[in-house]
Amino acid sequence: MSYKVKDIETGKVLKWSLSKILREINRDRSEDWTDYDVSDWREGWEHWIEGDVYTMLENKEYKL
Repeated sequence: MSYKVKDIETGKVLKWSLSKILREINRDRSEDWTDYDVSDWREGWEHWIEGDVYTMLENKEYKL
């Protein structure tokens, strides 16, 4: 499955796999960080990524 992600700075729409999304959510965190995974990635996206540098397209369905 692929997800449409928009780079807020450039306006470019990207096609990301769930693996890429998880890498973005979990990158550059402290050593005490517990990684998000397939069971809770939406929560991680909303909390750490959405509206900062990227925005998820597709109205909460997160599907292409």
